[in-house]
Amino acid sequence: MKKISFLVALCISTVFFSRCKEEVTECDIEGLACTQIFTTKQVSVKNTEGLVVDLDSVVVKKSGDNSVLFSEVITDNSEGIYKLISDSEKENIVKEGTDVTFYGYISGIEKVKEDFKVGHDCCHVVYISGTSDIVISE
Repeated sequence: MKKISFLVALCISTVFFSRCKEEVTECDIEGLACTQIFTTKQVSVKNTEGLVVDLDSVVVKKSGDNSVLFSEVITDNSEGIYKLISDSEKENIVKEGTDVTFYGYISGIEKVKEDFKVGHDCCHVVYISGTSDIVISE
């Protein structure tokens, strides 16, 4: 009887302590030191003549499930530079790379649709593939 009680107590203890184990992620690196700089990756949008395209809104979605990572209504942008991804969205993408699509609109009409792969280095977002200089024909 003592052996059975001991085995039951051992099993319960094993289950209890195994559930308390802290989950380790790919970025749990001992001694990892990140800068306090907030990183934003941007794209420029121009037409075929090299003139800036003034979008009035942008949306960035994950390509696989179409979930929105970022959206913004643009009120003043004469430079044609738009946010693609920032450290704010880092937790929603994977380190090795997440496929995303950048959509740009003028008066509610889609003018830009460009695919990218973005990831992170455990501290900040990074480009993996895609062009940061988008050229469209209007």
